Amino acid sequence: MDTFRIGDYVARKSYGGDINFRISDISIGRNGRKIYVLRGLIYRIMADSDEYDLQRRKQDDVLKELQSRVSQDGIHHFSCSRSKQIRTSVRPRGKPGTILHIDSSPDFLEMCMNYYRDARIKAYGKVIPESEQPGSIRSLLKSTGADVLVVTGHDGLKKNSLNIKSPDSYRHSQYFIRSVQEARKFEPNPDKLCVFSGACQSFFEGIMDAGANFASSPGRILIHALDPAKVGDRVALTDSRVFVTPEKIARLTQSGLKGIGGIRTRGHYVVQSRR
Repeated sequence: MDTFRIGDYVARKSYGGDINFRISDISIGRNGRKIYVLRGLIYRIMADSDEYDLQRRKQDDVLKELQSRVSQDGIHHFSCSRSKQIRTSVRPRGKPGTILHIDSSPDFLEMCMNYYRDARIKAYGKVIPESEQPGSIRSLLKSTGADVLVVTGHDGLKKNSLNIKSPDSYRHSQYFIRSVQEARKFEPNPDKLCVFSGACQSFFEGIMDAGANFASSPGRILIHALDPAKVGDRVALTDSRVFVTPEKIARLTQSGLKGIGGIRTRGHYVVQSRR
């Protein structure tokens, strides 16, 4: 039996090796066996596994696949100026919303910040573990002046969870809920501060009840690493006289309506008036 270590790239045999993970932690279960905590490399899923269900993935193969997917999925529609479609889509003169993106993953945050950069959106990025995110929300909103907040990382339903309406059935949803609550203490008006929160399989109803504009995951499915950024991006670039709907978000994201839902939200792009 191979010995797996933190940082190794793996997949799960029982799921047909469909998702690549990296081992982020190792603990000992009640039966004395090692439990490996896994974080998705493309999807914002967090899971655990015993050693017998893991299969090693070659680092070079995983990174090559990751780079290919990121290059394909991470191209912003405003960055491909050579495209005929893009040339005819001219952004009116004005000011986009400002994004504060809080993420537990440095790699995912880098992907998302590059996406904002391609769109020429002012964005602040902070790497903060899920459990520490709620305590940072209000101070970061105050210091950045952001009007679009994205709070994300990794999440997942715990094994053998019977009550999907309880935050205790999820790995990190309780922190996403608390982060939204803190954001609403700072700015109660959902038109002035747009909040997205959640990751893979997150407790959608709980996050929305806390005051989010958009959240994952209504269908308890996986969401792509860039999906939260695409929500923030769409709100920041939509004319403030127009509303962003869940249906519009679904057309942009990998996960669609089952991955991300929400409420009609006013855009944050302020068009400069002509004189």
